[in-house]
Amino acid sequence: MSIPRILLGAAIAAALSVSLAAQQAPVGIHHIQCVKVNPGQQAAVQEWIDGDNHKLTQSLVDSGAYAMSLVLRTQMPAGTDAQCDYVFVTFYNGLPPAPKTREEISMALRKADIQMTAGAYNAKLSEMGKLVNDNITQYQALVGGAKKGDYLEFNSMSSPDPGACVAIEKKDWQPLAEQMVKDGNTDGWAINLQIFPRGAKDEPAVSTVDVFPSWDAFTHHYDSIRSAWPKVHGDADFASTMAQHGKLCTIEHTVLYKVVDAVTPSK
Repeated sequence: MSIPRILLGAAIAAALSVSLAAQQAPVGIHHIQCVKVNPGQQAAVQEWIDGDNHKLTQSLVDSGAYAMSLVLRTQMPAGTDAQCDYVFVTFYNGLPPAPKTREEISMALRKADIQMTAGAYNAKLSEMGKLVNDNITQYQALVGGAKKGDYLEFNSMSSPDPGACVAIEKKDWQPLAEQMVKDGNTDGWAINLQIFPRGAKDEPAVSTVDVFPSWDAFTHHYDSIRSAWPKVHGDADFASTMAQHGKLCTIEHTVLYKVVDAVTPSK
């Protein structure tokens, strides 16, 4: 495990500068870290999430270093089949800042009233779990948002044309998501493009997120879709529209998480 953001190096910074150079004010950039908990450390990890990690993250959000942060606990698939036990998502105001030095990390810990050095803190994290992978992603459209206690469904997609996949999702699903949030059946939706890594053998470049206020809302998602569809798409045939989607956006893997912490700026 690691303090979010300290693992990003010059290669990622260079890739971001190339990928996002055309954008005047990039928004929605976030760092996603997948963590697997070491045996016997589940209780310690949850205590750390509720305690020191929340304090440190709140301090960094309030300072403007982060825009907000989410901690997700995997619900399904769980156990040994789960690639990640927890996912840490850190959002930025624009491009990610440069990686922090050990001295800067120690200073951030002191500011958050955590009396540990960066070395001691990282040693504690390594005892509890290990970082499986991480990536930099940017949402292309966002509706609503997530709060602590929500369920979040993450859909990894493959596409022959990621740009076309994003375009059709924004055309058909974004208004649908807006209606479902309005109806109170979901809390949010987003479509994302992975920025780094982005090679042919990397994870699918496109993903969508559906956010639900309760387990019941999650289990009735399909009913909510069918109810909202005619409100925003009139007589358009649902099945044929989905067939068109399937040609551009193929869901390869879905994971359900629970939001166990959400940090936003203090009021």
